[in-house]
Amino acid sequence: MSILAMDDFGQRIQALRPGVAQEVPIGPDSQASVGFGTTTTVVRLVATSHCRFTLGNAPAATANAHYLPAGIPEYFRVVPGEKLAVLRVASDGVLYITEMA
Repeated sequence: MSILAMDDFGQRIQALRPGVAQEVPIGPDSQASVGFGTTTTVVRLVATSHCRFTLGNAPAATANAHYLPAGIPEYFRVVPGEKLAVLRVASDGVLYITEMA
C-alpha cells in the first residue's frame, strides 16, 4: 500500500514532508551543519546568498565545491548522519537546510 498523496484524478503525487530544519551561516570560512537524522535521505537547501557547498562525514567547503545560487530551492540526496559545509561566494548569508521525510 502506498502512502503517497493522490490528486483529483486518482494519480499518486510524489511529495515529501518537511522535517528537522537547520540554519547555517554563510561566510568567508567553511561552516558545517549538524549531522542529518538517521533516516534522512533528502534535504532541501535555500541560501540567501550565492554559496559553495559539499557533503560528507567531516566536510569542508572550498572555492571548487558545488555552487548553489541564492533564492532557488534545491533538493539533494544525502546519506543519513553526514553533514553539509558551506562557504560564501561573495557576500555573507544564511543557508536553510530542511530534512525531508
